[in-house]
Amino acid sequence: AAASATPAVPALRIYGVGVAAQQLEEAVRRRQLPVEVVEEPEQADAVLSVRGQLGRDPELRRQARDLGLPILVIKSDTPHQLQRAMERLLERRQGGGDAVEGEEPVGVGAARPDDAHAALEECRLAVEQVVLPQGRPVELLPRNEAVRALQAELVHHYRLRSAVFGRGRQQRLRVFPA
Repeated sequence: AAASATPAVPALRIYGVGVAAQQLEEAVRRRQLPVEVVEEPEQADAVLSVRGQLGRDPELRRQARDLGLPILVIKSDTPHQLQRAMERLLERRQGGGDAVEGEEPVGVGAARPDDAHAALEECRLAVEQVVLPQGRPVELLPRNEAVRALQAELVHHYRLRSAVFGRGRQQRLRVFPA
């Protein structure tokens, strides 16, 4: 039962990179997600990219960073991957409650295993596809403290440095080139 759904929440606006808008819209319809697919990054709340696509467009990546947009990278544009990615972005934004942006998260403990795995995969892809080959910093999606610690540990293994940015539920790791 979806007891925590609040209809007053505006739709999450997603800009897709390497994904056809029709595919995104079909995934939204199939799961009836409160998501709107937009045509320009300036209109978006988040960027959803297929692995490797965003790396081919450094200007778009810079624009997303300048706009403060979280970027979620997925392996492929299968309907299942698209749905899971949008659900994850919605989860991040809603934070599982009625928290106001900037408010401290309540009850943030250990990370769920699937969440931690996805966060580490996001971090690995960012490092291997952008930070190391292009020498550009990357800001990861907002995560809880436990997950950010895991991401920071992974970054350390690559002999890179990272820092936490944002407040409250919007805290995220930024990874810097060596």
